[in-house]
Amino acid sequence: MKSIQDRRDGRDIALDRVGVTGLKRPAHAPVAGGGTQPVEGSFDLFVALGPVARGVHMSRFARILADFADPLTPSGVKRLLDTVRSELGSESAFVDIDFTFFVEKTAPASGAKSLMACPAMISASLDGEFDFVLTVEVPVMTVCPCSQEATGGPGHSQRGYVTISVRFDGHVDIEELIEIAESSASAPVYPLLTGDDERVVIDTALDNPVFVEDLVRGVAERLDSDVRVHWYHIEAENFESVSDHNVYAAIEFSR
Repeated sequence: MKSIQDRRDGRDIALDRVGVTGLKRPAHAPVAGGGTQPVEGSFDLFVALGPVARGVHMSRFARILADFADPLTPSGVKRLLDTVRSELGSESAFVDIDFTFFVEKTAPASGAKSLMACPAMISASLDGEFDFVLTVEVPVMTVCPCSQEATGGPGHSQRGYVTISVRFDGHVDIEELIEIAESSASAPVYPLLTGDDERVVIDTALDNPVFVEDLVRGVAERLDSDVRVHWYHIEAENFESVSDHNVYAAIEFSR
């Protein structure tokens, strides 16, 4: 018996993406120095649908993902899309993968270790060419240069988030992007600090005040000097502590 999905559709309308969203399963994110970190991935999988096909077999996406055991590297994700494209009989396949990456932080005075959670995302497509974009969101601390100028001393500080998306050749570690964001801010943030640690973090931040514009430019400067990165999109948003609005800056660059 022929499936209803395999019947022809007479409206002659192609669809850009058809598939499933929110498929959650264990996955393996690569870590610096080799190896992987177990994560929970939320997968959105799609194919393009031609103008005469009624639909696709949605269960095939879940079956393919159930068998997927590769790490979330460009080569591993490409193999996933190759399988999706072949099994679904489509010329194009797409995937978005959301997960939380944990990086170990060491407090600057006490040496206390803790894990900081950074939301991460992979967005990839196989549509003739393979495209892979890695994104990570990093919490940081900033001190306002204007407030330091106004007081002649300490300025007000706020927590912000830097979101870095890159296309690259070869291999780029998530930890590298986290380090770039933190070093471009006034100071990193830590999940676990003692009183002595807090004093070090505050002093470090006060010695390095940055606007949100400085934050984005600092990240861009680092990525510009990295020959592996051929495209990036950077966003920074600071949650103002003395105003009722946030401040934002962004830049996108391709070479």
